[in-house]
Amino acid sequence: MSIEFKHNGRLWRTDTVDEAMTLRRKLEAYDEWTVESGEEPSELKENVWAPDTVTDLLKNAGDLQMRFLRLIAEGGSVTGDDLVVGLGLDSVVSLAGVLSGLSKQLKKLGLKPSDLYTVEVSWAGKNKTRRFRIASEFRWSASELGWPDKWP
Repeated sequence: MSIEFKHNGRLWRTDTVDEAMTLRRKLEAYDEWTVESGEEPSELKENVWAPDTVTDLLKNAGDLQMRFLRLIAEGGSVTGDDLVVGLGLDSVVSLAGVLSGLSKQLKKLGLKPSDLYTVEVSWAGKNKTRRFRIASEFRWSASELGWPDKWP
């Protein structure tokens, strides 16, 4: 029998009362952290990153996908060119392949790439720069599970 509760308009499920209480405390702590980091309560987004969802993504992501996540988590805002070098890829076309695979993993979880990271595009003349940034909701939920430090 699962335990269900609503938080910020979203239905959450856990297996035990203890898990439900722990998750509720974490969700409330996240709400406080978000407000303290300068966001208005009306700007709070629904956090799709429950512990089970984070775990499923991290366990099923490939090596390059995991390295991509680590690079953007550690770098704050990382350019596509820096990711190509950091991942040891040949080109941005190869990076697109990594992102495509990650998108497929997200789709299996009912999520979109924008739930996990954002891409900011800027132009300087004819030069296009893409900057990747991990979603704070994912970073926070994953850090609660010890990622990236305690994950291979």
